Amino acid sequence: MKFFIIIKHHSERLSSKNFLVLGNKPLYKHLLDELEGEDVYVDTDSVPLHESLKESSVTCYMRDRRFIDLETDSDYKVSPVLLMIDNFLDKYVEDENEIIVTPHVTSPFIKLPTIIDASGYLRQGYDTVQACTLHKEFTYFDGKPVNFDENVVQKTQDLKSVVMGNGAFFIFTKKTFKENNNRTGKNPYFYPLNTIEGIEIDDEDDWNLATRVYENN
Repeated sequence: MKFFIIIKHHSERLSSKNFLVLGNKPLYKHLLDELEGEDVYVDTDSVPLHESLKESSVTCYMRDRRFIDLETDSDYKVSPVLLMIDNFLDKYVEDENEIIVTPHVTSPFIKLPTIIDASGYLRQGYDTVQACTLHKEFTYFDGKPVNFDENVVQKTQDLKSVVMGNGAFFIFTKKTFKENNNRTGKNPYFYPLNTIEGIEIDDEDDWNLATRVYENN
């Protein structure tokens, strides 16, 4: 199993969020510490991060300039993330059946045992695994109900859960990625996370929530 992590120096909604200090260390360090001893690769555009990881067990390399340029190219229709994963697979992964995990540093409470448990679904007929959260709320899409009948009075606990991918991690093999050119295959398993592990930091509200959770756990 190999872990491939993309760490950007800058971010739009919450400035430099990957380097904000949560507790006593930068946000990105929570994931790297959790994966200590694993086969971890980091693709980054941050020179300071690249320098700081030189003496670590992590294989860290600077992002290819072409991928950086594509991030601001509105005419390009393929996500640079997929191209970066493809580049990583070509350079560092020989076995087409190697299990690849792409976790995000913006999910600081994710645990290695959770990822290992989730990866087991690849042996149960699923071709990919994606972390998600389950929501039992009255949900609409384009003005139409998703998980309930408007003509029937229902209790919240009786609703079907709505699956929401949260990006905490994706799991696949080199073979399935090459076949689909995507982290999600044709028969994915959506792995539900608990409330704390499911926290993903995108904006200031998320950051404030993560800070409170960290301080109380």
